[in-house]
Amino acid sequence: MENLPRCEHELLALLAGGNKLAFQELFDQYWTLIYSLGLRITKSPESARDLAQEVFLKVWDNRERLPEVKNFKAYLSTIARNLALNHLEATTIRESNKNFLVAYFASSPLSPQETLERKHLRDDVQHAVRSLPSQLRQVFILHRIEGLSHDEIATRLDITPLSSKTYMVRALQLLRKRLLKNIHNLLIIIYLILSLSF
Repeated sequence: MENLPRCEHELLALLAGGNKLAFQELFDQYWTLIYSLGLRITKSPESARDLAQEVFLKVWDNRERLPEVKNFKAYLSTIARNLALNHLEATTIRESNKNFLVAYFASSPLSPQETLERKHLRDDVQHAVRSLPSQLRQVFILHRIEGLSHDEIATRLDITPLSSKTYMVRALQLLRKRLLKNIHNLLIIIYLILSLSF
């Protein structure tokens, strides 16, 4: 078995070259830390485990950049926090919030300009949903528009419930990235996503 250096910088250099043993070494060193961080934010062991796995997948996918990383622990923690916040954001966009959002927007009379802007936003949201990759779009429509649970989606699409949840999170991440140019549009976008009809 290959003898690996213990210096983290050298491990990162090896990992950048695709060395799987270096990846395993760093994985073993930092798994508990990243899992614990995810658990603190998500309050769910299953979500924390999924999050930690996704963090290390991102490390592997972006391994060529690792020699530039000065503080690997901080680098991992930043990825974990961002993914955890994305997870929390995704879980807040649920049917349970729809009544609040409907009431919120119904109680605010719109100017002609705001009405036009909202129409453009709705068109943008619908276009963004249609442009999602096929599986993400299917899961998004089945969950958000048809109201199916992840178990029902899994049965219909012959995937696992975890895959359905993962596709949903990825769909929401892509939609947010494509649509959220202005933070003030966030509630409007959430409302439009919840009230979409095709």
